Amino acid sequence: MANYSLQKLLREHLPKFLKKHKIPFYQHRALQRVLSCRTAQLGGHVQRCAAGHLNGVWYNSCKNRSCPQCTSLPTEQWLINAQSTLINCPHHHIVFTLPSELHGLWKYNRELLSDILFSSASATLKTFAKDRRYLGAKPGILLAQHTWGRDLSLHPHIHALVSHGGLNDQGEWVAPRKKTLLPYKPVRLVYQGKFLAALKKALKEERLCLPPDKDSTHIHNLINCLGRRYWHVYFAERYDHARGVAKYLSRYVKGGPLSRNQLKRGRFGNVVFTYRSHKTGKQESLILSADEFLLRWLQHTPVPGKPIIRYSGLYSSACRQELNIAREKHGQSGVTEREVLRWQAYMAGRDGLPVCSKCSRPLERAEKLPRYRVA
Repeated sequence: MANYSLQKLLREHLPKFLKKHKIPFYQHRALQRVLSCRTAQLGGHVQRCAAGHLNGVWYNSCKNRSCPQCTSLPTEQWLINAQSTLINCPHHHIVFTLPSELHGLWKYNRELLSDILFSSASATLKTFAKDRRYLGAKPGILLAQHTWGRDLSLHPHIHALVSHGGLNDQGEWVAPRKKTLLPYKPVRLVYQGKFLAALKKALKEERLCLPPDKDSTHIHNLINCLGRRYWHVYFAERYDHARGVAKYLSRYVKGGPLSRNQLKRGRFGNVVFTYRSHKTGKQESLILSADEFLLRWLQHTPVPGKPIIRYSGLYSSACRQELNIAREKHGQSGVTEREVLRWQAYMAGRDGLPVCSKCSRPLERAEKLPRYRVA
């Protein structure tokens, strides 16, 4: 089967899809941005060497967070800055999930439930970190939201990266009392309680948009029912260095839900989507109609203005002075200004800087190309 890019799929199926399905404006915008990525619609530039040899025309990227073509440079830039901020100590990787019964409510309240998910996970970690039985200090906390399973199903959850230790009020680095840092069952119960309490408050204040087939009584009963259910919180094996889990997060969160090689053109207008299964560890494939695939992919489009990676504890911007004290105690220099990774440096580190095909001199940007506007 031939490779099938998301852009080709959109060119062939988007007009019919939009006639059949109503979607939010920000998803419309994401579709149009991906459709125009690296085309004349976004403008571009000409590349020449110092001798004036023409080496091609390059069109601009759309830089949309959902675009499979635009993830490499932002992923690498985030990873560089994350690794230059993290404290050089072991880190714990904890995953906070939502039960599937809340997925219907999530679809109608993405922004609100996303905020509740972040705040519940962060507040739970801070509550236990303050407790002297476990730490009695302020750790560094990095939270990353992930909404998809490997088959693009809806699976909202938070990946939390927590430093193995923290800074107390006296400016001393405190090591945790236990290797696991925090107790599993109490963390799960407190997180579950905080999330449901915030959800119940939002329902009472009428801030929830209810699904068409549900009323407030049904949601209230669902919340009470979920309070008696088991919620899955996963404590992964401790990372001796934060670089490992930061690399994982950069690839699966900043990298987006879809990579460039996962789509194949199927028969009868269908799409073949390939992925590696969590359960079997093997390469699996799904045969979906174009509409089914687009609906799966669109439900993971980030809401504008809502960061999917947030920082808390020592890693929050308000605690930069304390973070530098902690870094100093681990033999690290203070956090510097955020580094901006240019495409030239990225290419040099990856494949080497591009050179002229005729004289092998380094290529440079020449004249800019204006955006092409469709009449």
